[in-house]
Amino acid sequence: MAKRTEQIFGIHAVNQMLESSPDRIINAWIQEAINSDSVRAIHDEMNKLGLAVQTTPRTTMSRMTKNANHQGVIIEVKPAKKKTDNDLDVILEANKDNNPLYLILDSVQDPHNLGACIRTADAAAVTAIIIPKDRSASVNETVRKVASGAVENVTVISVVNLVRAIKKIKESGVWVVGADGVAEESIYDMNLTVPTAIIMGGEGKGMRESVMKECDFVAALPILGRIESLNVSVATGVILYEVLRQRSIK
Repeated sequence: MAKRTEQIFGIHAVNQMLESSPDRIINAWIQEAINSDSVRAIHDEMNKLGLAVQTTPRTTMSRMTKNANHQGVIIEVKPAKKKTDNDLDVILEANKDNNPLYLILDSVQDPHNLGACIRTADAAAVTAIIIPKDRSASVNETVRKVASGAVENVTVISVVNLVRAIKKIKESGVWVVGADGVAEESIYDMNLTVPTAIIMGGEGKGMRESVMKECDFVAALPILGRIESLNVSVATGVILYEVLRQRSIK
């Protein structure tokens, strides 16, 4: 059963919600006696919008967030409509002439990694993120906090069958590049100036074989030191910014 409300906390995440969708905010809590200009600014903005704000002890707010770092502000919001397979078709059609950049995350199950990937995708102006419905962390409170408000800016599509979704993406004229540490070619040798979808594998095992088979190219990030691989969110950032670098060259 879908959740009737969602909890969002942290200064950046709450500010982004105030900016993008204040109509979704149902309740708000501000930590009592907190000495923070940022929290006071949020309180003032909520008052301007006519939102009821409850001044609450820090210990109570910590219980509400299961001891996560709420930074003195929590809001309860109406859930946004989740994007699914049908939305992917619409987005592919709408962006086919816009040199799109898609990020496909195969089985990224740590919410901190998912949140970090979403934040970087927002910074890199990714067209949409595609994740599998059953083999991924969901966009929960932790993801929203780590993403620092980027969840409200980036389209995240949860699909039933990731392989089928990749086939649709390829049919729309997008080249699919998978990142894999044992690939012979370097990501820096790829032409990423064309419509591109980057696939990043999950923690530990990387891309599933069925997903890798759908890639037009498979490339690696050079590892020159003794470690074997980078964290998926770090590797995602490096690759997305290589896309931006290539596309910025006139």
